Amino acid sequence: MDQHRKYSFDDKLTAMKLYVRINNAAEVARILGFNKTLVRIWYRQYTLGGVKALLPLTTGIKHDLYTRISIVEDLLKNELSLIDASAVFGISYSTLNKWVKSVKKEGFTSLFDSKPSNKQPGTVKRKKDVEALSELEQLREENMRLRAELDLIKKVDALVSERCKRIVKSEQEPSKN
Repeated sequence: MDQHRKYSFDDKLTAMKLYVRINNAAEVARILGFNKTLVRIWYRQYTLGGVKALLPLTTGIKHDLYTRISIVEDLLKNELSLIDASAVFGISYSTLNKWVKSVKKEGFTSLFDSKPSNKQPGTVKRKKDVEALSELEQLREENMRLRAELDLIKKVDALVSERCKRIVKSEQEPSKN
């Protein structure tokens, strides 16, 4: 079986109809020649988002820093599975996995773009010749990046402060022994 095969909406829908009837991912996978883990992922997406969740995800969408941070925070705080988060947020499992791994390894600053963009969130990323950027555009991009960094530092500071308060509060409570 091709590891990188793209499955159509019809393939996924057929698998879900069969899964609903026999309620066994391994059997559905065997009958249709699919990977049973994929069948389970599709079923989870289907139960959370309906038929719409089986549609192909839009590629090339640029998510802004705040969106990436809030999604990863939500994943870590609420202990959502990547499968559930993928269905809820409409972002691919692999993208979410990459974000979470980079945050665990390097912190939230790893979610910054390597090249800041002045594009609106949710727009398709287009190639732009860096040499063609005017000095004003370059300054605007740098300004946006610096503002995002400052906002991130403020957010991290607030989280650290909140954590310290919880630790102090837990140390002040009498033990139950």
